[in-house]
Amino acid sequence: MEHPSSLSSPLSSASAGLERIAHLLSLQNTVLEAVAIGRELSEALTLLCHGVEHLADDVMCSVLLVEGGQMRHGAAPSLPLTFVAAINGSAIGAAAGSCGTAAYTGRAVEVRDIEHDPLWADYKVFALPHGLRACWSSPIFAHDGKILGTFALYFHEVRGPGELHRDAVRIATPLAAIAIERSRMDSAERARVAELATSNARIEQLNYTLEQRVEERTQDLSRRNEELARAFDELQRTHSQLFEARKLVSLSRLVVGVAHELNTPIGNARVLSTTLLERCNAFRKLAEGPLRRSEMLEFTKDMAEGSRILAHSLEMAADRVGRFKSVAVDHSSSPRRSFVLREVIEDIAALFEPVMGRLGCDLHLEVPGDIQLDSYPEPLGQVLSNAFDNALEHGLRGRSRGRIVVSVTRPSAGQIELRISDNGTGIAEGIVGNVFEPFFTTRLADGYSGLGLHVAYNIVHGLLGGTLEVDRAAPVGMTLLLRIPLIAPLA
Repeated sequence: MEHPSSLSSPLSSASAGLERIAHLLSLQNTVLEAVAIGRELSEALTLLCHGVEHLADDVMCSVLLVEGGQMRHGAAPSLPLTFVAAINGSAIGAAAGSCGTAAYTGRAVEVRDIEHDPLWADYKVFALPHGLRACWSSPIFAHDGKILGTFALYFHEVRGPGELHRDAVRIATPLAAIAIERSRMDSAERARVAELATSNARIEQLNYTLEQRVEERTQDLSRRNEELARAFDELQRTHSQLFEARKLVSLSRLVVGVAHELNTPIGNARVLSTTLLERCNAFRKLAEGPLRRSEMLEFTKDMAEGSRILAHSLEMAADRVGRFKSVAVDHSSSPRRSFVLREVIEDIAALFEPVMGRLGCDLHLEVPGDIQLDSYPEPLGQVLSNAFDNALEHGLRGRSRGRIVVSVTRPSAGQIELRISDNGTGIAEGIVGNVFEPFFTTRLADGYSGLGLHVAYNIVHGLLGGTLEVDRAAPVGMTLLLRIPLIAPLA
């Protein structure tokens, strides 16, 4: 039975009903306007509570928010602060007062007597000292059905809600839902904006840091490039100095070699010319008196022998000079033409047949007949001739069954690889790197100049545009490895 002083009694007149509707519509507009202009959630919910309390002046309103399974204070402008603080943070559950139970079950919970209702067993100690005797709490639903919180009416008397209270709650709970959802959307948006601002600040910091790092790396690279440039310049200077030093060493060796090669024949010629001059002076004195036939014959014999020896010495000197000239001769004046490689090799091989016959050696050619070059056949022939001569004089001399093999392959397009191999004594590992140096020979005492392979090396690396080296992997004897292009570079 309702309290006789309650405002929730049935409407007795049309004017009272219209006044209530007008008040509720005004309350709705006030709360929606507060939400629309972006006022704080606590302010909008406080406006809502004051509006309901103004309509029904026998109640005190509260709004609690559900956060992580707990009830958090939203608004309670007329409730005692100690009570508000006591229930703030309480857990929702099946017996957690009116609000905690409504949030747990999703249904309105009407407790007419807080002191004796089991739902308030753990919480009445906070409510009764403040004269709170009854509580009706309704869940606040989001648009997706989730429970956002509760809207509660507290009474100072043991009683239940009237029709006026129910009408007010029907208006208040959706308004509270709108305010809460809008607040959470605004909070999410502010958090997103703050996160975006933080991200932008972080990106700006990263960009600044990156620019600094790029600048530092650029400066470091510039410094390293300068160091590399200086190192390269120093290397170039060192290389030039080494090259000049090697040129001086080669020139010194050339001078020593020329002096040694020419010293013997010229020295012999000089001694012999002096001897012949002395013999002529002696004969002139004899001619001042009577000459015997034997003295004339002896003089002519000496002159003939001396002339022969002198001529031989001069021939030796001329031969040495000719070899020296071959080192520096400009082969670029040699005619360039197209030719078949095998024909040039066969022509050079034919020149050595007599020598090879006397030494008991044979020559084997493994050269295709279809390889044609656009190059310089005469300088190439000199290279082959010097290579054959080196094999016969240094590798195969004194050996029976000597053999020279000439083979040609095409390791890549536009290039040939020519190997000249012998089964002779070979060459010691320690002097392989010296074989192409001028005047280097292991038989200097036998009159060899050491220029043959040096001349061949210069021709191959210069005019023919290729390479010449000793194949260190040859199992026996010595193998010269010649690589030249099918079309020689322009001289």
